[in-house]
Amino acid sequence: MAKNLSGDLQVASANRLVDGMVVWLDEAGQWTDRLEHAAISRDQRNAEILLERARVEAFSVVDPFLVAVTEDEDGMIEPLSLREKIRASGLTFHAIAADAVRYA
Repeated sequence: MAKNLSGDLQVASANRLVDGMVVWLDEAGQWTDRLEHAAISRDQRNAEILLERARVEAFSVVDPFLVAVTEDEDGMIEPLSLREKIRASGLTFHAIAADAVRYA
Protein backbone atom coordinates (compact mmCIF):
# COMPACT_ATOMS: atom_id res chain seq x y z
CA MET A 1 0.00 0.00 0.00
CA ALA A 2 1.40 3.39 -0.98
CA LYS A 3 1.90 6.09 1.64
CA ASN A 4 0.77 8.85 -0.71
CA LEU A 5 -1.62 8.91 -3.62
CA SER A 6 -2.39 12.63 -3.73
CA GLY A 7 0.86 13.86 -5.25
CA ASP A 8 2.08 15.54 -2.05
CA LEU A 9 5.43 13.80 -2.47
CA GLN A 10 7.50 15.24 -5.30
CA VAL A 11 10.96 14.96 -6.82
CA ALA A 12 12.77 17.24 -9.28
CA SER A 13 13.47 15.85 -12.74
CA ALA A 14 15.07 17.06 -15.96
CA ASN A 15 16.90 15.75 -19.00
CA ARG A 16 20.69 15.80 -19.09
CA LEU A 17 22.08 18.04 -21.86
CA VAL A 18 24.89 15.69 -22.84
CA ASP A 19 22.79 12.64 -23.70
CA GLY A 20 19.11 13.42 -23.03
CA MET A 21 18.85 10.92 -20.16
CA VAL A 22 16.23 11.52 -17.47
CA VAL A 23 17.87 12.64 -14.25
CA TRP A 24 16.70 13.42 -10.71
CA LEU A 25 18.05 15.95 -8.21
CA ASP A 26 19.50 14.29 -5.09
CA GLU A 27 19.91 15.68 -1.56
CA ALA A 28 23.44 16.90 -2.35
CA GLY A 29 22.19 19.00 -5.29
CA GLN A 30 23.64 16.62 -7.89
CA TRP A 31 21.77 15.14 -10.84
CA THR A 32 21.50 11.35 -10.73
CA ASP A 33 19.98 8.83 -13.14
CA ARG A 34 18.73 6.77 -10.16
CA LEU A 35 15.20 7.70 -9.07
CA GLU A 36 15.75 5.98 -5.72
CA HIS A 37 18.47 8.57 -4.94
CA ALA A 38 16.22 11.57 -5.63
CA ALA A 39 15.52 14.14 -2.93
CA ILE A 40 11.84 13.97 -1.94
CA SER A 41 9.76 16.96 -0.94
CA ARG A 42 6.90 16.05 1.37
CA ASP A 43 4.84 19.25 1.23
CA GLN A 44 4.16 22.17 -1.10
CA ARG A 45 6.65 24.57 0.54
CA ASN A 46 9.48 22.05 0.30
CA ALA A 47 8.47 21.29 -3.29
CA GLU A 48 8.93 24.97 -4.16
CA ILE A 49 12.36 24.96 -2.51
CA LEU A 50 13.32 21.73 -4.29
CA LEU A 51 12.32 23.18 -7.67
CA GLU A 52 14.32 26.33 -7.00
CA ARG A 53 17.37 24.22 -6.05
CA ALA A 54 16.90 22.26 -9.29
CA ARG A 55 16.82 25.47 -11.31
CA VAL A 56 20.03 26.67 -9.62
CA GLU A 57 21.73 23.37 -10.53
CA ALA A 58 20.36 23.42 -14.10
CA PHE A 59 23.64 24.19 -15.90
CA SER A 60 23.87 20.57 -17.14
CA VAL A 61 20.16 19.82 -17.66
CA VAL A 62 17.13 21.10 -19.58
CA ASP A 63 14.04 22.60 -17.88
CA PRO A 64 13.82 21.06 -14.40
CA PHE A 65 10.30 20.33 -13.16
CA LEU A 66 8.54 18.54 -10.29
CA VAL A 67 7.20 14.99 -10.57
CA ALA A 68 4.57 13.61 -8.16
CA VAL A 69 5.64 10.27 -6.68
CA THR A 70 4.46 7.61 -4.25
CA GLU A 71 6.56 5.92 -1.60
CA ASP A 72 5.95 2.41 -0.28
CA GLU A 73 6.68 1.04 3.19
CA ASP A 74 10.22 0.10 2.10
CA GLY A 75 10.99 3.65 0.97
CA MET A 76 10.86 2.82 -2.75
CA ILE A 77 9.53 5.72 -4.81
CA GLU A 78 7.64 5.59 -8.09
CA PRO A 79 6.13 8.34 -10.25
CA LEU A 80 2.34 8.65 -10.13
CA SER A 81 1.74 9.33 -13.82
CA LEU A 82 2.25 6.79 -16.59
CA ARG A 83 4.27 9.33 -18.58
CA GLU A 84 6.75 9.76 -15.74
CA LYS A 85 6.90 6.01 -15.09
CA ILE A 86 7.97 5.57 -18.73
CA ARG A 87 10.52 8.40 -18.46
CA ALA A 88 11.91 6.90 -15.23
CA SER A 89 12.29 3.46 -16.79
CA GLY A 90 14.33 4.83 -19.67
CA LEU A 91 12.94 2.09 -21.90
CA THR A 92 12.14 4.26 -24.89
CA PHE A 93 15.52 5.97 -24.86
CA HIS A 94 17.48 2.73 -24.47
CA ALA A 95 15.44 0.96 -27.16
CA ILE A 96 16.09 3.77 -29.63
CA ALA A 97 19.79 3.90 -28.74
CA ALA A 98 20.10 0.10 -29.12
CA ASP A 99 18.40 0.22 -32.54
CA ALA A 100 20.70 3.04 -33.65
CA VAL A 101 23.77 1.01 -32.74
CA ARG A 102 22.41 -2.18 -34.28
CA TYR A 103 21.58 -0.50 -37.61
CA ALA A 104 24.62 1.76 -37.81
